[in-house]
Amino acid sequence: MPRSRRRPKLREAEGIDAILERAGDSRFAKRPIPVPLQVWVRAVGHRIADRAKPMKLERGVLTVRVPSSVWASELSMLASSVISRLRDAGIEATELRFRVAEVEPPPRPPERRISRAVPAPLPLPRELEANLAQVEDEELRDVLRRSASHSLAWQSNRSR
Repeated sequence: MPRSRRRPKLREAEGIDAILERAGDSRFAKRPIPVPLQVWVRAVGHRIADRAKPMKLERGVLTVRVPSSVWASELSMLASSVISRLRDAGIEATELRFRVAEVEPPPRPPERRISRAVPAPLPLPRELEANLAQVEDEELRDVLRRSASHSLAWQSNRSR
C-alpha cells in the first residue's frame, strides 16, 4: 500500500512565502525542475538565472540550458562556485554541463536599479567663491561654479 504524503504538523502558523517556497515553482510544471527557482537565483544571481535554466539533475550532473556557447564558456568558469552554493542549499550537484538551446526570456521585466533623485545645487562657500572670482574667463568661471555647486550637493546628499 502506498504511503500517503502528509504534511508535518507545525507548531505555529506558516507564512505564505514559506508555503510557496516549500511548494516551489515546479508545482505547476509538467515535469519537476531539478533546482527550485529561489535556490537557483541565490546560486547564480538574477541576471544569470534569467538566461541559464537548470534542466535535469542525474547522478550529480546538473544540465543547464544556455542561449549560446559563449554563455556556456563563461558559466563553466563559475562552475565551482555555483556548485558550492547549490550544495550549501542541499542540491547534490557535483558537476555542471551546458546545453545550448533557446532560452525563453524572463516573464518579468529586468530588475531596475533604484534611481536616486538629483539633489538641488548648493550655494558655494565664500572661500570657494573668492577663488572662482580670480578666474579671468567668465564662461569657464560659470562652468566651474555650477560644477562645484552640484558636486557639493551630491557630497552632502551622500553623507545623509
